[in-house]
Amino acid sequence: MTQIARKVLADCRNAFEYLEIEEDAPRFRVFWVAGVALMRAVGHVLDKVDGLRNPAMRAAVDAHYQKLKQNKSTEHLFWDFIENERNNILKEYEVGFLADPIEVMVLPCGEAFALGENLFCPLAHGHYAGEDCRDVMKDAIAWWEIQLNAIDKQANV
Repeated sequence: MTQIARKVLADCRNAFEYLEIEEDAPRFRVFWVAGVALMRAVGHVLDKVDGLRNPAMRAAVDAHYQKLKQNKSTEHLFWDFIENERNNILKEYEVGFLADPIEVMVLPCGEAFALGENLFCPLAHGHYAGEDCRDVMKDAIAWWEIQLNAIDKQANV
């Protein structure tokens, strides 16, 4: 079973829950960094720990990764978010969301106001540019859950 990878994914969920309620910008950034690092750690733990449990699990994990590599143009959550955002943060310490308050124009009156700092934090680049970073992280958590279920099914555990 993908037991240890699921523990990492549970911590991803915890980081996400903290992001949902965090209003302090520096703490928000720390929870984001932790969540993204954990999001990528799911795959590493899947390979290096759970994949060593038995030959059936090793085969299922390897097949899953080969399928991911063959589908780089369609597996956006993994390649364009989980992998890229982790690399940007851990290798360059560039956080992918826009942290400045965003000014919004309300029509038809034309009045402008600023959203709170963490009310809407869109990703700045890539496939998910413009989407709130928390929404994409939530989707990535759900994506990992589907992947782990499929790997467990393939390994017959």
